[in-house]
Amino acid sequence: MKTVIDLFSGPGGLSLGFQQAGFRITTAIDNEVHCCHTHEHNFPKTLVINKDIGELDPKTCEPQDPDVIIGGPPCQGFSSIGRTKIASLIREGTWKLTDSRSRFIDDPRNVLYKHFIRFVDALKPSFFLMENVPGMMSYANGEIVRQIIQDFTKIGYKTDAEVLTASNYGVPQVRKRIFFLGNRLDLPNKFPEITHSDSKQMRLDGTFPKAVVTVGEAIMDLPKIPAGGGAEEMDYTIPLKDVKIEYVILMRKNSTKVYNNKARTINERDAIVFPYFEEGMWFKDLPPHIMNMLPYRKDIFHDKLKRLDRSKPSWTVVAHLYKDGYMYIHPTQTRTITVREAARLQSFPDRFRFMGARVHQFKQVGNAVPPLLAKAIASEILRSLE
Repeated sequence: MKTVIDLFSGPGGLSLGFQQAGFRITTAIDNEVHCCHTHEHNFPKTLVINKDIGELDPKTCEPQDPDVIIGGPPCQGFSSIGRTKIASLIREGTWKLTDSRSRFIDDPRNVLYKHFIRFVDALKPSFFLMENVPGMMSYANGEIVRQIIQDFTKIGYKTDAEVLTASNYGVPQVRKRIFFLGNRLDLPNKFPEITHSDSKQMRLDGTFPKAVVTVGEAIMDLPKIPAGGGAEEMDYTIPLKDVKIEYVILMRKNSTKVYNNKARTINERDAIVFPYFEEGMWFKDLPPHIMNMLPYRKDIFHDKLKRLDRSKPSWTVVAHLYKDGYMYIHPTQTRTITVREAARLQSFPDRFRFMGARVHQFKQVGNAVPPLLAKAIASEILRSLE
């Protein structure tokens, strides 16, 4: 079985996708203890290392000759604040993207990216997969993406980058991420073909893509609970034999309980406001007298509150969910979504349990790569390796 080392593993979204494709996850590294507890619980045969990667020697990993290294190193130099700062430096003439002295890898805020390069260079896997925010592709006419590709080329990897949308691979969420895929075997880097789409256009092989998975298909079988209700472990209320939706059957495979399904409480104001939201409605769409009940400016916080629409995939599930969940009001219930419902929107199966307090669980879900998207990429890598 082909082996994988997961750097900046988080709870294990990439790991799970690669495992589902047929890989063995041998080592996972993350500096966040709750992520490591989640990874240990769900991957009991994996060596999980809870340390700052900057303090680790690649020799700590098992094995020393992995087939694939995966991970999503945070690049603070490319956060929204980072982009603003870079733009300022460009205008001042201090930062010249085409100048070797100003390379993305040399930005001290991107030290974690440098460690990803360091581990790939030291362990020399046949393939690597690196995930990050999609804005890299368009920023500065793609200069940063070209720099990253050059960095991997220097250590012997033929590298390509592509932005993929999770809903095109069976995930009930329109989440875009850039993936850098590289190999040292001089093979083509094959990204997965789209399997799900709103388009009814016939593909080249004469088949049609499946329809995208919607929020309603993803979560509506889960127990109906009030605000403040639910539990960390509870029974299903709809028997599996009565489920007809393919996605739900997949999510409930090998699961007998619903985990991480306790809802937040809501205050008196929210109890009045939430019912005014129709499915898909944003804060900016509220009647003025209801909008004035909330302490947000319409011109700045137009999307501060949003109700999910059962008939469409979700918008991007983000780690900000841990703060209040107002951007993810349940489609039919007067509350925000639970960790389990968020996990369903990310394509984590119900048997996958998140550890730590609810605030940490939400962060883990929001920061993860959707496993079904990871599986689609991993399957292409496995075909190339075989």
